[in-house]
Amino acid sequence: MRSESIIKAIIYLSLMGVMALPLLGFRVPKLLPSVWLLLIHEFSGFAFVGHTIFSNIWSMRIRQTQPVEVGIWARAFIRKMALGITLPTTIITPLAGLMLIEDWGGLYAAPWAFDAYLSFWLMAGISLWPDLIRLAIDDHADKPTHGMRGGLVRSMIALALTIYILVCMITKQALIAG
Repeated sequence: MRSESIIKAIIYLSLMGVMALPLLGFRVPKLLPSVWLLLIHEFSGFAFVGHTIFSNIWSMRIRQTQPVEVGIWARAFIRKMALGITLPTTIITPLAGLMLIEDWGGLYAAPWAFDAYLSFWLMAGISLWPDLIRLAIDDHADKPTHGMRGGLVRSMIALALTIYILVCMITKQALIAG
């Protein structure tokens, strides 16, 4: 196993471990009033979903249809956007949500929030962290179409999880923890 692969695995397991703490009962204390947390949570969520969907479609189309040089540029640009938008919103959105749910008594007192957070944790493990780590340690910067098929499969799973998160948040109902 190459040292880059070991580093990627350590980073992945560390991130997933820290994100699992709220599922195991760790609670995040509120640092701001609920109105501010709700605004942060919602706008961060909108930025996360919007960027994740539209920038990846844009990048995928360019990488598939344009010359290799343009595809390399698009991959480099999506890397900058992922590290500048996806990475912060992957942290900010659930963190603000965890603080916000303290008004309800935490994840265990609100099954719909538990389901939403569990779904986000799964999405992070299936799609977000692998893609962000892959882009941060970019072994294949010169191959614009590398990893697109796997990314497509992971993104479809992430889309289903995102839809379930939205259902949980809107209806305040849970299928897993309920």
